[in-house]
Amino acid sequence: MSRQYSGDLAKPIKLAPLPQLYTPEQREAWSKAHVSELERRMGLLMEEHVLRSHDIGPLVWSLALDLPGFQLAVPECRGRDKHWDQHTRILLVLSIEELQVQGFSITRACERLASTEPWKSKVTHSNGARRLRDESTRLDEFERSLLQMLRDHRDLMITSGEITDEPGAFTRKYLIDNYAQHEPQNEQ
Repeated sequence: MSRQYSGDLAKPIKLAPLPQLYTPEQREAWSKAHVSELERRMGLLMEEHVLRSHDIGPLVWSLALDLPGFQLAVPECRGRDKHWDQHTRILLVLSIEELQVQGFSITRACERLASTEPWKSKVTHSNGARRLRDESTRLDEFERSLLQMLRDHRDLMITSGEITDEPGAFTRKYLIDNYAQHEPQNEQ
């Protein structure tokens, strides 16, 4: 027989999500909030079953972690999947810069990139080069600071022989290593 719970015991825990680039202090505060909520709900469960915490605490904890009221709520994602995150946009700028060194204009570089992977899968429509050019101009201050860091990383990988200095080699390696499990969806 399954018991029906009400209130917080019947709902998952909803915590504010961590930012994409969180600090150790933010992670620690989030973890403390999670544990605090678990302990509060454990008290509710003990009251529901009229138990004292020192009697069978370990048993109750193991049972409680299977209940919906002790699970973390997964934030609902709305809208289409994003595949223009900070790193992808920065890698696009790096790819354009690599082609500019070879004498390409920004427009020609975007046209060339739109016809090759990994960018081809990000822009499948006829004006893909324009979309790449537009995305390359959307860097904010934080992304500009990351851009220099990735330039240095790319140069280090070329110097060490890990990649060639062929345009796009760094981008392909980075995207394959970091985003292989996330297959991009075609844009409409």
